[in-house]
Amino acid sequence: MDFAHAYLLALAALTAYVGGVSALTTRVSYPLYAAVPAGAFVAYHRRYSRQILPVVIVPAFTSFVACLALPLVRPAAVPLWVASLVAAGGLIGLLATVTAAVPSHLLLQRDGFADGPYRRLRIADRIRTAACGGSAALLVWCVALAFAAR
Repeated sequence: MDFAHAYLLALAALTAYVGGVSALTTRVSYPLYAAVPAGAFVAYHRRYSRQILPVVIVPAFTSFVACLALPLVRPAAVPLWVASLVAAGGLIGLLATVTAAVPSHLLLQRDGFADGPYRRLRIADRIRTAACGGSAALLVWCVALAFAAR
């Protein structure tokens, strides 16, 4: 297997994982924030933040950046326009995370639960989840295209 095909296969698996984690976060983790008692929220959030680094943050940022590189390293059977859509999904996920989700998390961790940062976090999360899911679906299709052409 050449580098382009290995890259595509690894990226599809990683992005599908990140999409699944994002969906779980959207449906389970973030809604639970609202159920944490106000006096316990900061401690809860600190512990949550420490725990998600290896299973959420590192894979997500790796996926975002790797999606951005796909147009440069794609197999020949993957159309540039499809690879560009995957890259756009990575960019959208990255931007939603660094411009809205991370600042919201920082505010929630510093000040405790508040409606404004929580709403911004939920919006950014939905955008990120849609971008990850869309990229993952396109990548599965790209894998089928690339490996069928071999």
